[in-house]
Amino acid sequence: MLGISKKRLLTALFFCGTLFSADAATDRYRCMWRDDPSTTMVIGWDQVSGTTPTVLYDVVDNGQKAALYKSSVKPTFSISSKGMKNHFARLTGLKPNTVYYFIIKDSEGVSKRFSFQTAPADPNSRISIIAGGDSRNHREARRDANRLVSKLRPHVILFNGDMTGGDTAPEWREWFDDWQLTIGSDGRLFPLIVARGNHEASNQPLIDLFDVKQPDVYYALNIGGNLIRVYTLNSMIPAGGAQREWLENDLKTVGTQATWRIAQYHHAIRPHHADKTEKDELLLNWATFFHKYRLHLAIESDSHVTKATWPVRPSRESGSDEGFIRDDENGTIYVGEGGWGAPLRENNDDKSWTRNSDSFNHFNWIFVDGQKMEIRTIKTDGSNKVQEVDHKNIFNAPVGLVVWTPSNGDVITVRNTKPAQVAAATMPPSSGTIPAPGGDVLASKQGGHSVSGFSIGKRESDVAIRWTGRNEPDAITYEIHRSLDGGKQFKLLASVPGKGKVEKQDYAHLDKGFAVNSQFKNALYRIKAIRKDGQFSFFSPDPPAPDPAQAQAQVQADPSKKPKEEVPDKPKEEDNKLIPDPATGAVRIKYNLAKTSNVLVLLTDAQNKEISKVPLNNQPPGAYNKSLDLSRIGKGKYTLVIKAEGSVVAQYQVEKG
Repeated sequence: MLGISKKRLLTALFFCGTLFSADAATDRYRCMWRDDPSTTMVIGWDQVSGTTPTVLYDVVDNGQKAALYKSSVKPTFSISSKGMKNHFARLTGLKPNTVYYFIIKDSEGVSKRFSFQTAPADPNSRISIIAGGDSRNHREARRDANRLVSKLRPHVILFNGDMTGGDTAPEWREWFDDWQLTIGSDGRLFPLIVARGNHEASNQPLIDLFDVKQPDVYYALNIGGNLIRVYTLNSMIPAGGAQREWLENDLKTVGTQATWRIAQYHHAIRPHHADKTEKDELLLNWATFFHKYRLHLAIESDSHVTKATWPVRPSRESGSDEGFIRDDENGTIYVGEGGWGAPLRENNDDKSWTRNSDSFNHFNWIFVDGQKMEIRTIKTDGSNKVQEVDHKNIFNAPVGLVVWTPSNGDVITVRNTKPAQVAAATMPPSSGTIPAPGGDVLASKQGGHSVSGFSIGKRESDVAIRWTGRNEPDAITYEIHRSLDGGKQFKLLASVPGKGKVEKQDYAHLDKGFAVNSQFKNALYRIKAIRKDGQFSFFSPDPPAPDPAQAQAQVQADPSKKPKEEVPDKPKEEDNKLIPDPATGAVRIKYNLAKTSNVLVLLTDAQNKEISKVPLNNQPPGAYNKSLDLSRIGKGKYTLVIKAEGSVVAQYQVEKG
């Protein structure tokens, strides 16, 4: 009898062991997006033991009943890295804003039942984002933040680098063990979008562990259709070159279609800890485009302090500080700087445009909809005291959540007051690469197209704005802008579609009621001509023609006022030598194109070292007279070459004293 009892006991233990092994065959679960967040998801895990794993998934919760799941996919990519057998199943063709339930079945059994939710595709949705970085080596602080993720249940987590301290296999296994605390109480996994930090020794760990699609680890994804475009940049590789060209092109062609633009990357451009290095190369190559294409929010890490700035843009004008100046209308807000578990540092390097700073473990909690963006900074310590959000309303702060409440308020609200548009390029501080000219400031021609007869006059209570377009290309648009502060800020009044394909076309627009406004005497107007390829030019009104009778009377009264004969200005330098304007740093370059061409502007120094190259693609035939900003290059002699389809069409010698 005793023998039978022992046999039954051993059998029971055997089955218990088998069930335990089945649960342990897969571990360290994670989910990510590498393609459209509304229709795809990547499920990642560590295949601890067992073989032939398959992800079974369905919109119906079938628990661990494998036979009931309607869809399945085998791992699309697997790799042994950092002491783990990382497997990734890339799910496609999913429904937007839909909860999917899944299990992983292998030779040893099935995993626990998990779930994920695809992103909405509707730009009228509201999105919850958690963003932060630097989870390195203080595990308890890291685990606190992870628990809080599970309780706040965001649509997505933006994690901008320095997951571990030494990028070693044991550290990464611990990191993923701790990451399991982000899983919701109902088994929900929340998707990650990751960036590389300086404690990731190379790009490879992010590819091997998170299935990042772009090998250089810079990429962009839309969330909520065209509601948000999220840019992930890599501050551990050159900010210029290919990354810079990609960033500008994407912002210009895709990003401006989104209501909101957000970027995440690791190194802070202007750290708020004094021992950290200023990142001029990021300012030169990224922040200029952040302003030009109106990036609303930049999320940074690395310094292990807490900060939020007022909206700022790159500037060297009076009132700027470390290359930025406050601009509440068109600036970018910068938040961060890393506090997911790394050693905290002192916030001892505030700027004039710093909104608030401090030093504590934190991440940012961000709500985005079509009307506004709300940014909060959450203190993550003591997360076991925080309750979980209502699953049906994830935008209400749960009981126990500690929101940072500094002197300037606990919520930063950015309102959507206007559609995305390209801002006029501003001058960033000292040396670096020249910016790609987005258009000619106060230009007279662009590819044969010109604007003339631009006049401003009163018509009863209205302001009459008239101009003539000549040799218009297809699909040109004229924007009318007005400034009341001497030209510092311009307001868009109207967009007027061009006629195109005509030699000459007259236009008129009324600024209704403004002629009787007390501010009319201060008003400045300009026209922005935008071509379909995104290139643009600004035009100022023509100076008023002198009254002949009045001029004759002035001469008779004072013969010294007789106009002098016009004598052509003698050029200061040879035609092929350029000296930048001391006030602006600008030079003008001229070249002609016989046909539509891809143009390359190449600047080299006296040692023939490339300083900058600026591609200008699909330039139509015609005569070009462009203004080029060289304010950021140092003193010395340079060669400026303009090539069209590989052939030199103009060359200049530049001397900057």
